[in-house]
Amino acid sequence: MTQIEPVSAPAGGPSAVWAEPTRSVADFTSAARATLERLHAQLGMDMWAVSRRDGEDYVVLSALDTGGVGVAAHDVLPWDDTFCAASIAGDAPRFAVEVDDVPGWAHARAATGLPFHSYLTVPMAGPDGELLGTVCAGSRSPVDPSLALRLPDVELAAGLLGTLLAYEARLEQEARRAQVAEDDACRDAMTRLGNRRAWDRALEAEEARARRLGLTASVLVLDLDGLKALNDSGGHAEGDALLQRAADVLRREFRADDLVARLGGDEFAVLLPGATAPGLVTVVDRLRQSLDDADVRASIGAATRRASSGLVEAWRQADAAMYADKAARAAAADAGGSSSAPRRSGSRRAAGPEPVAGAEQILRLLDSARRQLGMDVAVLGSLQGDTWSIRHLAARAGVPAPHGFTWERAGSYCQRVLDGRLAPVVPDAAAHPVTRDLAITEALGIGAYVGVPVRLRDGSDYGVLCALSADAQPELRPRDASVLEILAEALGELVTRDEEQAAERRSVLARLDELRRAGGPVPVYQPIVELAQLRLAGAEALSRFPSGLPDQWFADAARVGAGEQLEHAAVRAALAHRPAVGGFLSINVTPSVAASPGLARALEGQPLDTLVLELTEHERVDDYRGLLEHLAPLRARGLRLAVDDAGAGFASMRHVLALSPEFIKLDMSLIRDVHLDPTRHALAAALTTFARHTGAFLVAEGIETAEELDCLRALGVTHGQGYFLGRPGSLDASG
Repeated sequence: MTQIEPVSAPAGGPSAVWAEPTRSVADFTSAARATLERLHAQLGMDMWAVSRRDGEDYVVLSALDTGGVGVAAHDVLPWDDTFCAASIAGDAPRFAVEVDDVPGWAHARAATGLPFHSYLTVPMAGPDGELLGTVCAGSRSPVDPSLALRLPDVELAAGLLGTLLAYEARLEQEARRAQVAEDDACRDAMTRLGNRRAWDRALEAEEARARRLGLTASVLVLDLDGLKALNDSGGHAEGDALLQRAADVLRREFRADDLVARLGGDEFAVLLPGATAPGLVTVVDRLRQSLDDADVRASIGAATRRASSGLVEAWRQADAAMYADKAARAAAADAGGSSSAPRRSGSRRAAGPEPVAGAEQILRLLDSARRQLGMDVAVLGSLQGDTWSIRHLAARAGVPAPHGFTWERAGSYCQRVLDGRLAPVVPDAAAHPVTRDLAITEALGIGAYVGVPVRLRDGSDYGVLCALSADAQPELRPRDASVLEILAEALGELVTRDEEQAAERRSVLARLDELRRAGGPVPVYQPIVELAQLRLAGAEALSRFPSGLPDQWFADAARVGAGEQLEHAAVRAALAHRPAVGGFLSINVTPSVAASPGLARALEGQPLDTLVLELTEHERVDDYRGLLEHLAPLRARGLRLAVDDAGAGFASMRHVLALSPEFIKLDMSLIRDVHLDPTRHALAAALTTFARHTGAFLVAEGIETAEELDCLRALGVTHGQGYFLGRPGSLDASG
């Protein structure tokens, strides 16, 4: 970091310890190493170490030994025998030019055998004051006594390392808690709301409670209007900001007992336990107003559970009401009413923060920085074009937090810190010649400021990490900026990772947009043959993409929240180009799409008795009851089910047992050389018997040789598909 202000300290004074970072620091281990290298470069000494007390042991966490002293990371000594123990117990000072002159350290020198003449040690405490360890140094020969003046620099380093160590220890503790992992699996990565998995679980649990206790509940469905148009016109960053604003409104508007989830794409849903039909009207009206205030246009539908039909039906009714609302809003717009498309906001407080994958880690680091400096708020601000905006912040309890605050870049403290016009520490913003007349000083109520640059891994400017106080802080000194510097490096690593993930997400969405403009995935059809007569029984619709494997396209789409839309596009394309050759058509969907109201819309107007819904086995099903309830009306009208990849894994067999499908499809790995492999032969025979007893048809996938076909026919397998019987294609009447 370039020094802005002169420092009232000897040459190579306090702030110089932190000048010019030598590496990117993203965790405690790398932070400790970087800190020891800097301390050695600026203060000398033959050995530097960061150690921790572990019960009766003294454990070296990191060490820099340039003088052959004999201290290395992972060394273990008895705690009571160390110099650090003597100092912390109050039996010896923190610094000594000659160890032999300090009675409290005589035992330590004899017990450890370390060849020190000079030694220093300072405690390393966590944010709550708990002693976590020490930062210490030693030299073979006596050092300059003036080094005692530099102890505050070592204390500053130890305080920051203590914060990072406490933070990392807390992360490790949380990582061991299975519930945290489960919660993450049930959160939408974009908005941090519940995801489809959380929704299905909550719906199942609430339905069980309602049945057991006679309770009521309601469902609200919300779909953002114009998100695709906004993505096309303003880019996905604009669309992401809209999604985040909608999520922020939903968090504020609903109770802690309500579950708010993003089901995917532009669709959200809310489960409201105890909410009755009359109360829903007020809920919807209030939500519309709040969304409008946040510049979010959305279609909303709501329905209340009936004991006779349950919550799954209420969800379906809410979904239908939402689409009716969307049609009415579109009609009103066409007639000259208000547009349903979202507006591009010009408000300085309108844009919400773009989501960050490591948001929770960033907030903890910001809170550590705030507490370390005793400030009201710590902020990570980013520069985008001509704008400076608050991306993340941590505030002291009771302090108003300016979430989503944006400002012109040229008028920000951030820009002035980066270009050298503003010192990183401003104890009194109202009296400082640079900041006193800036409009942002009054807008944010800044009394004191400390800020350091945050740079991406490639060295480019991302923004500034700053700590703010409403009141002036006369005790702030230039070296206090050093507290933020290592944290800024760690934050730079985190936001670099996030930028990379965001770039990957934008790339996937751009490919999906291009695919949509080109007409969506192209369907091909592979024959399914009745093996006894070698007669065409139907076809499986498969999707083809401009490049790459279909599975990768669907996986990428699911990862960025567009999986359901891509599946619906594939289903619509398969139905639109269905070959006129008779027999059934099998279409592939994941269980989550099968258990959503959107499937019924995609199949609307189709003769369901000629369709087979093939459930892929790559997705876990948490709520089989809910899936069956969604499919029951469609199956009553003739839709049949197939379970894919049976024999390849436990999930597919669970599907078979729970769903009672009309077709069971044997995975091609089971079919390969079935005539030669006794194990494959026995498993195929067992599944043939199982299918016969349950009344299901068995379909062998991947038949590629005459020998495999003959073996499967002899076993009594009823249907098959594979290159030997027909390759995927247009499947016209002559094929």
